[in-house]
Amino acid sequence: MGVVPAIFGAAAGLAGLLLVFLGVSISAFQSFAGDVPAAATAQFRRAGAGILGAFLLGLVDVAVAFSWLLSPQRALRDVAVVLFAVELAATALAAVVTARAVLWR
Repeated sequence: MGVVPAIFGAAAGLAGLLLVFLGVSISAFQSFAGDVPAAATAQFRRAGAGILGAFLLGLVDVAVAFSWLLSPQRALRDVAVVLFAVELAATALAAVVTARAVLWR
């Protein structure tokens, strides 16, 4: 069964990609002066929090897939598949939110 090993690698890759989006959001956030009102940077803080959450979800997916590699069980496989689907959607959402916040602010 090659689904979980593929998820193991793909989830780790998506987590790394999410760090790129997080870096872009942090860079845009830091481009503001220190005395700017909090409302001006709120979208970057929200985006950063969401991207960080998606990154942590990816790490959980990697951990579940790794657990399956150590002890193959159907329940772990099913959890890994569901988490990967959620991580994939979260990565797409992070790309859209980051592009919107940085390019169309």
